[in-house]
Amino acid sequence: MSQDLISELQKQNRRLKLLLFIGTLTGGSLVLLAAKSNLTYQKFTEIDVERINIITPEGKKELVISNRLRMPEPVLGGKEGKRVGPARPGLIFYNEIGDENGGLVFDGKLDKSGHPSSGMHFSMDRFGGDQQLALGHYESGGTMETGLKVFDRGLIKDYDPLWQAYKKAPEGPEKEALLKKWEEAGGRQTPRLFVGRSRDKNPSVVLADAKGRPRIMMMVTEDGSPVLDFLDDKGQVLQSLPQNAEASGK
Repeated sequence: MSQDLISELQKQNRRLKLLLFIGTLTGGSLVLLAAKSNLTYQKFTEIDVERINIITPEGKKELVISNRLRMPEPVLGGKEGKRVGPARPGLIFYNEIGDENGGLVFDGKLDKSGHPSSGMHFSMDRFGGDQQLALGHYESGGTMETGLKVFDRGLIKDYDPLWQAYKKAPEGPEKEALLKKWEEAGGRQTPRLFVGRSRDKNPSVVLADAKGRPRIMMMVTEDGSPVLDFLDDKGQVLQSLPQNAEASGK
């Protein structure tokens, strides 16, 4: 093989390597541009998904949309806990420090007797604590309740250490004292106001004291009679208006 032919083959080999390098570089750039474009914006007509996490650029959750099986556990005071009751699908909101800040859950099925067991619950939490306001509809056992509730609840940083100590304490005066301190710190979620349709089918407004005991009840009974009841701390009617109204509309 002549020297000229060898030189020509070497030149062609160098050109081929250069073309391959340029092609690889161009292709990689296109892939990166496409990936950047896809990460910035995507449009879908329809998707099937089990859970969507809405996050900040730093990766913090701000909103989760989930089915019942992938619903996240609650986070409060920077700690992950256990959700009470069966898992339900819905939306969970988070504040800037990563704590759960309220949400919307729902469910619906028929029980063994053919009665619906269903409902929807939209709650709003206080910062550093549990729900303060809830809007809901609930059906179970052949009865139904629809309305708005306002609660009293303390801050988890105040009542959770007392609860942990209460669980570890032996039975006796010390344990009872810890439970009382836990309640005084706002550990018990206490209903203070209800506005809606109660399970006795009456549209009602109920005002409760600091221990959650109804003290004023205003309602319209099934026969259309207006009733205003004032109750003592044991639930006994002190006065009912109008004067000829039967206690609690009965």
